[in-house]
Amino acid sequence: MNNTDTSKMILELQNYLINIRNLHPAIPPVHPTGMYDTDTKNAVSKFQKIMRLPVTGAVDILTWNAIISENKRYLADRELPKKIPVSTYDFKDVKLGDKRDIVYAIRIMLNHFRKRYANYKELEITNIYDEELEEAVKLFQKRSMLPVTGIVDKNTWNSLVTIYDACKFYHDH
Repeated sequence: MNNTDTSKMILELQNYLINIRNLHPAIPPVHPTGMYDTDTKNAVSKFQKIMRLPVTGAVDILTWNAIISENKRYLADRELPKKIPVSTYDFKDVKLGDKRDIVYAIRIMLNHFRKRYANYKELEITNIYDEELEEAVKLFQKRSMLPVTGIVDKNTWNSLVTIYDACKFYHDH
């Protein structure tokens, strides 16, 4: 193994320790230098102590496996929840009288807009596309400068999802 490979491995270790420190704040900070310096050795020693491993300051196979495991736990904690697929590539218009799962999503998104924008009515969460939902969709289409049809076509759906995703950046108060 050459120096470049060793440096990359140490850099990977340091980045894992930086992540793991979010789970275990008692681990001293390290800086990603690619060199196994005193800070890295101290962080490894503290990690070993926390994980009840032999405290050597060196990364053996038990320590490495524990570091990998804790880094995965850190990343899993920060992973966004998976999205529910309610639309398909062969998207079909959603309109008055429809009774489909996608209607739930439309109602939830429009209710979310109600928290941000004036004049949206609160909608009951059902899978039925009724007159009340049609009016809410028309209002959304008008405000989004879309053709006001009351039908959720692919363009209306994409606009709903885009604005809903953008609203996630704002906190509820």
